[in-house]
This record gives sequence, structure tokens and C-alpha cells, in this order.
Amino acid sequence: MTVLLAKKNPVAGVRTFTVTSESEPDTKYIVVEVKRDGTTYYCNCGDFMYRKLPFIHTNLFSNCKHAVAVIDAIGGGK
Repeated sequence: MTVLLAKKNPVAGVRTFTVTSESEPDTKYIVVEVKRDGTTYYCNCGDFMYRKLPFIHTNLFSNCKHAVAVIDAIGGGK
């Protein structure tokens, strides 16, 4: 997966990334890093929207593989 940081992020405390799909190289997903009350990642992939998002801010919440790729790329997993 290729992770790219957006050139402009108009909102303070928010960074936007694009992540290329592993299985479909022409498909790109948008991952947003929000640094308010901790750091939370949001993605527009189906896995995140339908399986991960309903459990945000609970002990059941986890990130999709695109958000994990962003965390690894920026060194946030340390």
C-alpha cells in the first residue's frame, strides 16, 4: 500500500492521507487523522464504515488496514 499525505489540510489538528488499495491498485482510500481528545483515524473504506465505525470510542474499536498503514508510515505505532 502506498501512503501519501495531502498537500493542504485546511483544519487545524487534522491530517489527510490517501492510501492505495492492495488488491485494486486503481482504488484509493482517504484516511483522516484527527488529533482531538487523543488521536483517531477515519477511513472511507467499507470495512471501516460498516465494521469499525459503529464501535468507535469503545473497547471494541479498531482501525482498518488502511489506517494501520498510515500509522506505520508516520511512525505512530511506536
